[in-house]
Amino acid sequence: MTKQLGLRPLAVHFDNGWDSEIAKTNLRNVLEKLDVDLHTVVADWEESRELTNCTIRASLPYIDMTDDVGIVSALYRTAAQEKIRWIIHSHSFRSEGINPLKWNYMDGRLVRQIIKRFCRIRLKLFRNVELRHFFWWIFVKRIRTFTMTNYYNDVGPEIDELLKNEFGWQETGGWHFDNEIFGLACYYSRVKFGIDWRICEFAAWVRTGVMTREDALQKMTEIPEIESQQYVDYGLKKQGISPEEWQEILAAEPKYFTDYPTYYPVLKLLSPLIRLLGRLQILPAHTYEKFFKT
Repeated sequence: MTKQLGLRPLAVHFDNGWDSEIAKTNLRNVLEKLDVDLHTVVADWEESRELTNCTIRASLPYIDMTDDVGIVSALYRTAAQEKIRWIIHSHSFRSEGINPLKWNYMDGRLVRQIIKRFCRIRLKLFRNVELRHFFWWIFVKRIRTFTMTNYYNDVGPEIDELLKNEFGWQETGGWHFDNEIFGLACYYSRVKFGIDWRICEFAAWVRTGVMTREDALQKMTEIPEIESQQYVDYGLKKQGISPEEWQEILAAEPKYFTDYPTYYPVLKLLSPLIRLLGRLQILPAHTYEKFFKT
């Protein structure tokens, strides 16, 4: 879409070490066909693995929280470095919906707290995202955001066919198989917290007519293939978590962001400002809905 509009985008990818080979091929094919340059920010694997394990030890449901912090950091820091004023987001309310706040809340103070309490190595390369960073990027660097997928239909068989025909897109093999940590993440969230991440996506698909409500309810009765034992075991091995430690993790008391110090009380006071900044496309459009309307 950006190329059709005559824009000159720079693609930014955060590599956390969990991309499937098919996902890498799909990304490469699309960018080559569109002649778009790619800037990849590669996370240090030892630190990335430890950050994920920190979140697991903290008993939070959102074990890839620090990966999403890495994505935000990569986008804004690259934009600031390259003097790019606009970040185009691909979050889609049609295909992803919005998760309940307790499922995947994140902020810099929460990340700092779990690192302080649960990290077992010294972090030298990880770059957290604090409120002061957003202030710098938004008000000094004047970086703006635009959620382009809000303005066109990005789901359905027509989109699938376009990707296959135009870019040689390959199916990854199932729901979220492009990100190989999801087997471990989804099993952990469902068994420990009773959270099934599919429900928000299926609800979004039902609203947009891609899936019927009956089909969604039927699929929700089935355990997704990505949670099969081979993928969970693969995730545990790669994360360096022993079977004994894994059982202790699952048995530990579930916790949420409300059990740790966060910026949320401050953000709640600033919610009218955040709503305005979203409408002005200074913050991602869905920020207010996610943090203050769910």
